[in-house]
Amino acid sequence: MTNNGHNPTTNLRVLLSGPAADAVAGTLEHAPAITVIHAGSTGNGDLPISADVAFHVLESSSTPGVAEAAAHLRELAGAPLILAAYGEPNGIVETGLAVGAVDVLVLPQPAETLLFAIRKAAKTATGSELGKVLTVFSPKGGSGKTVLATNLATAAARSGVKTLLVDLDLQFGDSALSLAVTPRATISDLATSSGTVDAEKLGAFVSTDPKTGLDLLAAPRRPEEAEVVGQNELAAVLAAARSAYGAIIIDTGPLFDGAMLAALDYTDELLLICNPEVTSLKNVRIGLETIDRLGFARDRVSLVVNRLGARGGVDRSDIEQALDTKVAYELPDDSVVPASVNRALPAVISDEGSSFARAVTALAQAVLPRGRTSQQAAPQRRFILRGRR
Repeated sequence: MTNNGHNPTTNLRVLLSGPAADAVAGTLEHAPAITVIHAGSTGNGDLPISADVAFHVLESSSTPGVAEAAAHLRELAGAPLILAAYGEPNGIVETGLAVGAVDVLVLPQPAETLLFAIRKAAKTATGSELGKVLTVFSPKGGSGKTVLATNLATAAARSGVKTLLVDLDLQFGDSALSLAVTPRATISDLATSSGTVDAEKLGAFVSTDPKTGLDLLAAPRRPEEAEVVGQNELAAVLAAARSAYGAIIIDTGPLFDGAMLAALDYTDELLLICNPEVTSLKNVRIGLETIDRLGFARDRVSLVVNRLGARGGVDRSDIEQALDTKVAYELPDDSVVPASVNRALPAVISDEGSSFARAVTALAQAVLPRGRTSQQAAPQRRFILRGRR
């Protein structure tokens, strides 16, 4: 197995607002692993917005209406608030304390300072780093998405990382069947339940696989039940999952549907699966073009070739040339895989010495945290007046 050397940090959703928001928008929009949501531009009116941090930017520390704006942001997102203002810091600390901000910045600041403040603020929501989200996708059916997702999640769980496998193939998901788990509830049950989704509520709808140690949020039992799972519900589920788990592995269908688009909003790394055959190459090339049009950063996409070395298959160099993309990870063609699927036992357990199991384990070590420490106390609020004195 080979990789391309990158291991992106957790993607954060930043709700940007305030009369001087445009002044920092460009910096944040070009920052790695940051998705900027402009307040008032979502088309949802006053509906809740899923965000990790709210960033409110003032033209000066004397700009009025801060308390009202902070209250509105709290209603929209309920996320930690950073208050930033241009000019002299006259009274900005007191204002920040009054509105419950977790940090205060005097602008202008270097991009690194803004990103540090955002990541520090995101940690205050849970007292720890947010879990990493890996989405396994291929625009070609039968490419091995579920096999990789279940084995990757199993490898993560066995390494000591608290892991959740989410099956977002909402009509024909097979993750539960692949693990021989009878789910006590599904994602459609969670989506139609009353109240807001948080980590505690999520825990009541997942099923734990005793063989692997991972938690599973299963796909709906019947195709028609997929209709009740909207993008807002998925956003709430994935936000709760990131606060409760060290690793979230998302298994997907072969379409760019609403579930896939919702998953991309929270994805830290997209594992795009390709098989060494021309029909797969054609679909994956179209998939890459679609991903580009959606604005998902290419440096967060890792091309995974499954069944490399299969008899009559396309070789690695031809795959890279056809897709104009470097292969990040290789999974070998291995006879233990279909046998493990039929036994409903991931190969990393049933045949851990096999070439496929070793490749998946190495992939997991490359892209996932090695383990998640116990929850630490949330850091105390600390305001930093960096820059002007």
